[in-house]
Amino acid sequence: MRLRALRGALCALLTAGTAVGISAGGASASADPLFANQWNLARIGAERAWAATSGGGVRIGVIDTGVDLGHEDLAGKVVAHTACLGTGGDQAKCTGTAQDEHGHGTHVSGIAAAHRDNQRGIAGVAPHAQLVVVKVLDASGTGDEADVVAGIKWAVDNGARVVNMSLGDPNFVFTSFFGSALQEGIDYAWSRGAIPVLAAGNTQLLGLGSSNYGELNAVVVGATGPDDATADYSSPLGNAKWGILAPGGAGDSTVENNIVSTWWDATEPNTYVALAGTSMAAPHVSGALALLLSQGYGAEAAVARMLATADHNVACDTDPPCGRLDVAAATGR
Repeated sequence: MRLRALRGALCALLTAGTAVGISAGGASASADPLFANQWNLARIGAERAWAATSGGGVRIGVIDTGVDLGHEDLAGKVVAHTACLGTGGDQAKCTGTAQDEHGHGTHVSGIAAAHRDNQRGIAGVAPHAQLVVVKVLDASGTGDEADVVAGIKWAVDNGARVVNMSLGDPNFVFTSFFGSALQEGIDYAWSRGAIPVLAAGNTQLLGLGSSNYGELNAVVVGATGPDDATADYSSPLGNAKWGILAPGGAGDSTVENNIVSTWWDATEPNTYVALAGTSMAAPHVSGALALLLSQGYGAEAAVARMLATADHNVACDTDPPCGRLDVAAATGR
């Protein structure tokens, strides 16, 4: 079965730390020029959380289109990378580079763990975390579920303690009823102490949740906009055992209402764009879990702490209802 990266609307290109349509001025607690535009970090209390932890010593796996290995805001972040395209689910066949040729994986990586205070671009939720990146989607943003399973296993085998999957399944109705073919990889990660994080999807159809998440040991993430309400595009979380909301952007045509992060562009190095989607919400949660793991929580305790401290003034559709990520509360700030 084919998978597609859940890419939101491209709102603007921001090159080499300078903005097109985005202000880099104003008061800011970071030296990064686009930090003032990261309303998403303010909404979850990232600044206060950084007083307690910045994610040092934790590796976040990004299972996606790869990453721009030369991007200024991710320099030195990627401690292991490979491609698992065409592996048929066998992680031993993963080989080569995870160099992005699409952009989606680079955007996800920056949200989770871009450098802070390097006077470049943005800050990530866990700015001292490291990245293990696996390319499982091609230049068009599509790939096979078996390759994703191989990628999950490879990332965990290479030290990832959180595994971010901002992926979508085009056969939405089928998986809503019959579950996810990614369960093998998710079970592999969870059984080895790594926390799988899944984007819920950007499809509203007959009120169905994305996949049959109730059987998955994974955190399923829906999206909120700058108004702190669930985004119209965000798929219901269905029967997810661990559901949470996080900033994903409005999904409109404006830059300021969406999520600014790193991007790969073949002709423009060190690019930044603003996108929206549950793809953007998921790495906020992956970064938050990295912060908790770096404080000494184990996998189960980190998930429980994050869910218990979520802001339930912003409620999602699970039973019992879940809330929006509050990383300041989770880290005790």
